[in-house]
Amino acid sequence: MTPYNADIKLIAVTGPTGAGKTTFINHVCGSNLKVGTGLRSCTANIDVASCTMDDQKIVLIDTPGFDDTSKSQAEVLDDIGKFLKQADERELKVSGVIYMHRISDRRVGGIARENFRLFEKICGEGAMKNVLIVTTMWEDVDERIGQAREQELATKSLFFQTAMKQGASMDRLQNNPDSAKWVVSRFLPNPYRRLQMQRELVDENKQVPETEAGGILSDILKQQQERHQREMNKLREELQRESDRAEMSRIREELRRTKEELRRVKRDEEKLQGGAGGILRFLRAGYRVEYRVLLCWKVYRILEPQ
Repeated sequence: MTPYNADIKLIAVTGPTGAGKTTFINHVCGSNLKVGTGLRSCTANIDVASCTMDDQKIVLIDTPGFDDTSKSQAEVLDDIGKFLKQADERELKVSGVIYMHRISDRRVGGIARENFRLFEKICGEGAMKNVLIVTTMWEDVDERIGQAREQELATKSLFFQTAMKQGASMDRLQNNPDSAKWVVSRFLPNPYRRLQMQRELVDENKQVPETEAGGILSDILKQQQERHQREMNKLREELQRESDRAEMSRIREELRRTKEELRRVKRDEEKLQGGAGGILRFLRAGYRVEYRVLLCWKVYRILEPQ
Protein backbone atom coordinates (compact mmCIF):
# COMPACT_ATOMS: atom_id res chain seq x y z
CA MET A 1 0.00 0.00 0.00
CA THR A 2 1.37 3.42 -0.91
CA PRO A 3 1.65 5.76 2.08
CA TYR A 4 -0.27 9.02 2.02
CA ASN A 5 2.98 10.93 2.30
CA ALA A 6 6.30 9.11 2.56
CA ASP A 7 8.14 12.22 3.77
CA ILE A 8 5.80 13.10 6.61
CA LYS A 9 6.99 13.15 10.23
CA LEU A 10 4.28 11.59 12.39
CA ILE A 11 5.04 12.28 16.08
CA ALA A 12 2.98 10.91 18.96
CA VAL A 13 2.74 13.10 22.07
CA THR A 14 2.11 11.11 25.24
CA GLY A 15 2.17 11.55 29.00
CA PRO A 16 -0.13 12.00 31.98
CA THR A 17 -3.11 14.30 32.04
CA GLY A 18 -2.06 17.87 32.80
CA ALA A 19 1.52 17.53 31.57
CA GLY A 20 0.93 20.10 28.83
CA LYS A 21 0.52 17.91 25.73
CA THR A 22 -2.21 19.98 24.07
CA THR A 23 -0.56 23.31 24.87
CA PHE A 24 2.68 21.96 23.39
CA ILE A 25 0.94 20.95 20.15
CA ASN A 26 -0.76 24.34 19.90
CA HIS A 27 2.61 26.08 20.37
CA VAL A 28 4.20 24.04 17.59
CA CYS A 29 1.40 24.16 15.05
CA GLY A 30 -0.41 27.39 15.91
CA SER A 31 -3.52 25.27 16.36
CA ASN A 32 -6.41 25.76 18.75
CA LEU A 33 -6.92 22.31 20.21
CA LYS A 34 -8.92 22.64 23.40
CA VAL A 35 -6.74 22.54 26.51
CA GLY A 36 -7.70 20.77 29.71
CA THR A 37 -10.57 18.60 28.46
CA GLY A 38 -8.68 15.50 27.36
CA LEU A 39 -8.51 14.15 23.83
CA ARG A 40 -11.25 15.25 21.48
CA SER A 41 -12.02 14.18 17.91
CA CYS A 42 -14.59 12.24 15.95
CA THR A 43 -13.87 9.31 18.29
CA ALA A 44 -13.22 11.42 21.43
CA ASN A 45 -9.88 9.63 21.68
CA ILE A 46 -7.37 11.41 19.50
CA ASP A 47 -6.71 14.81 18.04
CA VAL A 48 -4.11 15.97 15.55
CA ALA A 49 -2.51 19.13 14.26
CA SER A 50 0.03 19.75 11.52
CA CYS A 51 2.62 22.26 10.43
CA THR A 52 5.62 22.58 8.12
CA MET A 53 9.15 22.81 9.48
CA ASP A 54 12.25 23.06 7.25
CA ASP A 55 10.05 22.19 4.24
CA GLN A 56 8.92 18.99 5.96
CA LYS A 57 5.35 18.29 6.99
CA ILE A 58 4.91 17.49 10.69
CA VAL A 59 1.82 15.86 12.17
CA LEU A 60 1.52 15.79 15.96
CA ILE A 61 -0.84 13.25 17.50
CA ASP A 62 -2.33 13.90 20.92
CA THR A 63 -2.66 10.47 22.57
CA PRO A 64 -4.66 9.57 25.68
CA GLY A 65 -2.94 9.30 29.04
CA PHE A 66 -3.34 6.16 31.14
CA ASP A 67 -4.61 8.35 33.97
CA ASP A 68 -7.43 9.74 31.82
CA THR A 69 -10.45 10.41 34.03
CA SER A 70 -13.04 9.51 31.40
CA LYS A 71 -11.61 6.16 30.23
CA SER A 72 -10.20 3.09 31.90
CA GLN A 73 -6.57 2.03 31.45
CA ALA A 74 -7.69 -0.95 29.39
CA GLU A 75 -9.71 1.29 27.07
CA VAL A 76 -6.81 3.71 26.65
CA LEU A 77 -4.36 0.89 25.81
CA ASP A 78 -6.90 -0.60 23.39
CA ASP A 79 -7.36 2.75 21.62
CA ILE A 80 -3.60 3.33 21.35
CA GLY A 81 -3.06 -0.20 20.05
CA LYS A 82 -5.75 0.11 17.41
CA PHE A 83 -4.40 3.43 16.25
CA LEU A 84 -0.84 2.08 15.99
CA LYS A 85 -2.05 -0.99 14.09
CA GLN A 86 -4.01 1.05 11.59
CA ALA A 87 -1.15 3.50 11.15
CA ASP A 88 1.28 0.66 10.46
CA GLU A 89 -1.05 -1.08 8.01
CA ARG A 90 -1.50 2.19 6.11
CA GLU A 91 2.25 2.85 6.18
CA LEU A 92 1.73 5.99 8.26
CA LYS A 93 5.14 5.96 9.88
CA VAL A 94 5.52 7.13 13.48
CA SER A 95 8.88 8.93 13.38
CA GLY A 96 9.07 9.78 17.06
CA VAL A 97 7.36 9.61 20.42
CA ILE A 98 7.40 12.35 23.05
CA TYR A 99 6.72 11.45 26.68
CA MET A 100 5.90 14.48 28.83
CA HIS A 101 6.61 14.62 32.56
CA ARG A 102 5.85 17.47 34.96
CA ILE A 103 9.09 18.53 36.66
CA SER A 104 6.91 20.38 39.16
CA ASP A 105 5.70 17.08 40.66
CA ARG A 106 7.22 16.69 44.12
CA ARG A 107 7.43 12.93 43.70
CA VAL A 108 6.83 10.33 41.04
CA GLY A 109 4.06 8.16 42.45
CA GLY A 110 3.29 4.53 41.79
CA ILE A 111 0.67 5.30 39.13
CA ALA A 112 3.12 7.44 37.16
CA ARG A 113 5.77 4.70 37.30
CA GLU A 114 3.22 2.10 36.18
CA ASN A 115 2.21 4.30 33.27
CA PHE A 116 5.81 4.70 32.13
CA ARG A 117 6.28 0.90 32.27
CA LEU A 118 3.35 0.62 29.85
CA PHE A 119 4.86 3.32 27.67
CA GLU A 120 8.19 1.42 27.51
CA LYS A 121 6.43 -1.77 26.39
CA ILE A 122 4.45 0.09 23.72
CA CYS A 123 7.66 1.52 22.25
CA GLY A 124 10.09 -1.34 22.84
CA GLU A 125 13.86 -1.19 23.13
CA GLY A 126 14.36 -1.03 19.36
CA ALA A 127 12.47 2.27 19.06
CA MET A 128 13.91 4.01 22.13
CA LYS A 129 16.28 6.11 20.02
CA ASN A 130 13.18 7.84 18.67
CA VAL A 131 11.80 8.57 22.16
CA LEU A 132 12.24 11.98 23.77
CA ILE A 133 11.33 12.43 27.44
CA VAL A 134 10.30 16.07 27.82
CA THR A 135 10.10 17.69 31.24
CA THR A 136 7.48 20.45 31.51
CA MET A 137 6.23 23.06 33.99
CA TRP A 138 9.68 24.51 34.66
CA GLU A 139 8.05 27.87 35.32
CA ASP A 140 6.44 26.33 38.44
CA VAL A 141 9.62 25.13 40.14
CA ASP A 142 12.87 26.61 41.43
CA GLU A 143 15.71 25.97 38.96
CA ARG A 144 17.90 24.15 41.49
CA ILE A 145 15.07 21.92 42.67
CA GLY A 146 14.08 21.14 39.09
CA GLN A 147 17.66 20.32 38.16
CA ALA A 148 17.96 17.91 41.10
CA ARG A 149 14.71 16.19 40.11
CA GLU A 150 15.86 16.01 36.49
CA GLN A 151 19.09 14.30 37.56
CA GLU A 152 17.18 11.82 39.70
CA LEU A 153 14.80 10.96 36.87
CA ALA A 154 17.69 10.30 34.48
CA THR A 155 19.89 8.25 36.81
CA LYS A 156 17.51 6.02 38.78
CA SER A 157 16.22 2.75 37.34
CA LEU A 158 12.94 3.36 39.17
CA PHE A 159 12.29 6.21 36.73
CA PHE A 160 13.76 6.84 33.23
CA GLN A 161 17.30 5.43 33.48
CA THR A 162 16.56 2.16 31.65
CA ALA A 163 14.85 3.92 28.75
CA MET A 164 17.74 6.36 28.43
CA LYS A 165 20.30 3.55 28.44
CA GLN A 166 18.34 2.07 25.52
CA GLY A 167 18.67 5.29 23.57
CA ALA A 168 15.92 7.63 24.76
CA SER A 169 16.84 11.29 25.30
CA MET A 170 15.65 13.92 27.75
CA ASP A 171 15.06 17.61 27.17
CA ARG A 172 13.39 20.57 28.87
CA LEU A 173 10.34 22.33 27.52
CA GLN A 174 9.68 25.96 28.34
CA ASN A 175 6.14 27.28 28.01
CA ASN A 176 6.58 29.09 24.67
CA PRO A 177 6.42 28.31 20.93
CA ASP A 178 10.18 28.59 20.33
CA SER A 179 10.97 25.93 22.91
CA ALA A 180 8.20 23.66 21.58
CA LYS A 181 9.46 23.95 18.00
CA TRP A 182 13.01 23.21 19.14
CA VAL A 183 11.79 19.95 20.72
CA VAL A 184 10.08 18.88 17.48
CA SER A 185 13.12 19.85 15.39
CA ARG A 186 15.10 17.14 17.17
CA PHE A 187 13.03 14.52 15.32
CA LEU A 188 13.67 15.85 11.81
CA PRO A 189 16.80 13.76 11.11
CA ASN A 190 15.43 10.64 12.80
CA PRO A 191 14.94 7.49 10.68
CA TYR A 192 11.63 5.69 11.05
CA ARG A 193 11.56 2.91 13.68
CA ARG A 194 8.52 0.71 14.22
CA LEU A 195 7.23 0.46 17.76
CA GLN A 196 7.20 -2.87 19.53
CA MET A 197 3.42 -2.85 19.83
CA GLN A 198 3.10 -2.35 16.06
CA ARG A 199 5.26 -5.42 15.39
CA GLU A 200 3.23 -7.46 17.86
CA LEU A 201 -0.15 -6.41 16.43
CA VAL A 202 0.74 -6.55 12.72
CA ASP A 203 3.59 -9.06 12.24
CA GLU A 204 2.66 -11.44 15.06
CA ASN A 205 -1.10 -10.92 14.64
CA LYS A 206 -1.62 -10.49 18.39
CA GLN A 207 -4.54 -8.76 19.99
CA VAL A 208 -3.91 -5.85 22.38
CA PRO A 209 -4.29 -7.97 25.57
CA GLU A 210 -1.70 -10.43 24.22
CA THR A 211 1.02 -7.82 23.71
CA GLU A 212 3.74 -7.16 26.28
CA ALA A 213 2.04 -3.90 27.19
CA GLY A 214 -1.22 -5.81 27.69
CA GLY A 215 0.59 -8.25 29.98
CA ILE A 216 2.06 -5.42 32.03
CA LEU A 217 -1.34 -3.76 32.38
CA SER A 218 -2.88 -7.07 33.48
CA ASP A 219 -0.23 -7.39 36.20
CA ILE A 220 -0.82 -3.79 37.30
CA LEU A 221 -4.57 -4.33 37.56
CA LYS A 222 -4.13 -7.52 39.59
CA GLN A 223 -1.79 -5.70 41.98
CA GLN A 224 -4.36 -2.93 42.34
CA GLN A 225 -7.05 -5.47 43.16
CA GLU A 226 -4.87 -7.08 45.82
CA ARG A 227 -4.08 -3.69 47.36
CA HIS A 228 -7.74 -2.65 47.50
CA GLN A 229 -8.70 -6.01 49.00
CA ARG A 230 -6.11 -5.56 51.75
CA GLU A 231 -7.41 -2.06 52.43
CA MET A 232 -10.97 -3.38 52.71
CA ASN A 233 -9.94 -6.11 55.15
CA LYS A 234 -8.14 -3.56 57.30
CA LEU A 235 -11.13 -1.22 57.30
CA ARG A 236 -13.49 -4.05 58.31
CA GLU A 237 -11.24 -4.89 61.24
CA GLU A 238 -11.17 -1.23 62.30
CA LEU A 239 -14.95 -1.06 62.06
CA GLN A 240 -15.38 -4.07 64.36
CA ARG A 241 -13.15 -2.50 67.02
CA GLU A 242 -14.62 1.02 66.81
CA SER A 243 -17.43 2.20 69.12
CA ASP A 244 -17.56 5.93 68.32
CA ARG A 245 -20.45 6.61 65.93
CA ALA A 246 -18.76 9.43 64.04
CA GLU A 247 -15.62 7.37 63.49
CA MET A 248 -17.70 4.36 62.44
CA SER A 249 -19.46 6.53 59.87
CA ARG A 250 -16.10 7.71 58.50
CA ILE A 251 -14.80 4.12 58.22
CA ARG A 252 -17.98 2.97 56.47
CA GLU A 253 -17.64 5.77 53.91
CA GLU A 254 -13.99 4.91 53.30
CA LEU A 255 -14.96 1.25 52.97
CA ARG A 256 -17.64 2.17 50.43
CA ARG A 257 -15.14 4.14 48.32
CA THR A 258 -12.62 1.31 48.45
CA LYS A 259 -15.26 -1.21 47.37
CA GLU A 260 -16.19 1.00 44.42
CA GLU A 261 -12.55 1.35 43.43
CA LEU A 262 -12.11 -2.43 43.60
CA ARG A 263 -15.17 -2.92 41.38
CA ARG A 264 -13.74 -0.40 38.88
CA VAL A 265 -10.41 -2.23 38.70
CA LYS A 266 -12.17 -5.58 38.24
CA ARG A 267 -14.24 -4.12 35.38
CA ASP A 268 -11.02 -2.84 33.82
CA GLU A 269 -9.45 -6.30 34.06
CA GLU A 270 -12.54 -7.84 32.47
CA LYS A 271 -12.35 -5.38 29.58
CA LEU A 272 -8.72 -6.28 29.03
CA GLN A 273 -8.93 -10.04 29.45
CA GLY A 274 -12.26 -10.85 27.88
CA GLY A 275 -15.10 -10.43 30.31
CA ALA A 276 -18.39 -8.93 29.21
CA GLY A 277 -17.58 -7.13 26.01
CA GLY A 278 -13.88 -8.05 26.22
CA ILE A 279 -11.75 -8.75 23.16
CA LEU A 280 -10.40 -12.20 24.01
CA ARG A 281 -13.84 -13.60 24.89
CA PHE A 282 -14.98 -12.98 21.32
CA LEU A 283 -11.79 -14.41 19.84
CA ARG A 284 -12.09 -17.61 21.88
CA ALA A 285 -15.70 -17.95 20.79
CA GLY A 286 -14.67 -17.65 17.15
CA TYR A 287 -16.25 -14.28 16.45
CA ARG A 288 -14.70 -11.66 14.21
CA VAL A 289 -13.60 -8.49 15.97
CA GLU A 290 -14.16 -5.26 14.05
CA TYR A 291 -11.69 -2.45 14.76
CA ARG A 292 -13.06 1.01 15.31
CA VAL A 293 -11.73 3.66 12.99
CA LEU A 294 -9.46 5.83 15.11
CA LEU A 295 -7.82 7.60 12.20
CA CYS A 296 -10.73 9.90 11.63
CA TRP A 297 -11.33 12.32 8.79
CA LYS A 298 -9.03 14.94 10.34
CA VAL A 299 -6.02 12.61 10.09
CA TYR A 300 -6.78 11.57 6.52
CA ARG A 301 -7.26 15.17 5.45
CA ILE A 302 -3.86 16.12 6.87
CA LEU A 303 -2.05 13.13 5.40
CA GLU A 304 -3.48 13.33 1.89
CA PRO A 305 -0.83 14.44 -0.63
CA GLN A 306 -1.33 17.98 -1.82
